[in-house]
Amino acid sequence: MSLSVRNPTAAEMEDLEFHTALAANVYCSAVLPGGSWICPHCSKTRHLNVIETFSTILYDTNALVARDDNAKIIYVVFRGSASLQNWLANMNVVLTNYPGATSARVHAGFYNSYKDVQSRLMSVVRSQYNSNSDYAIHVTGHSLGGALSVLHALDLYENGITNVRLITQGQPRVGNTAFANYILSTNIPYMRAVNQRDVVPHVPDIGYRHAGEEFWRSTGFLGGIQVCPNGLETNDCANSIAPFTSFTDHTSYFGMTVGLCLR
Repeated sequence: MSLSVRNPTAAEMEDLEFHTALAANVYCSAVLPGGSWICPHCSKTRHLNVIETFSTILYDTNALVARDDNAKIIYVVFRGSASLQNWLANMNVVLTNYPGATSARVHAGFYNSYKDVQSRLMSVVRSQYNSNSDYAIHVTGHSLGGALSVLHALDLYENGITNVRLITQGQPRVGNTAFANYILSTNIPYMRAVNQRDVVPHVPDIGYRHAGEEFWRSTGFLGGIQVCPNGLETNDCANSIAPFTSFTDHTSYFGMTVGLCLR
């Protein structure tokens, strides 16, 4: 193991598994847009109060806001790709200016998808936070949902809400190196999970770079989790197996099916 790589803690693994359950659950229509915890992994999240769900028409951006009053956490969960609109957005890989930071540029399709829900979602989350100012906000999502989570976490930060955590699974790259450095400068705690040879974290390629601590379930016989903790994408975790990637590994995280409403 490289000196720049470490093992995850038990608390980190628990966090990753819980947030993965949230990300998996919102692929189920009973949960999103239905707002009911009826799904294969809903036993893990049924203690949360669903505040509101969001489904836009133009980009089919889907999100759920829930609250845990015991843990004092507000959750914002974004669904990944599940429609033609989502895939069309995914393919719009043009880099567009990001207003929050000098020289930062982001994936136009992801940014447009986020802006489609931004106003309504921010209004609800801000209202929840204003009523519960001692709560943390956790933002999570799988695949496209992870990309949207990055943009929402930054939006919260830029609007003065700094008690934010970001946890994604199978997330594609969202912006250029300047954007990744900007994320790092915010000090938002950011866990980015990658399962083995999952192809999606390796795209888009040219001009893009990840931020976040990478939690990679490595390939091979042992297949343990290793953490690349420096905050910017390196070659010590998932990049070490590129270009030998797999879409199958994109659909399963921590023993849960993600991307479809299945166990």
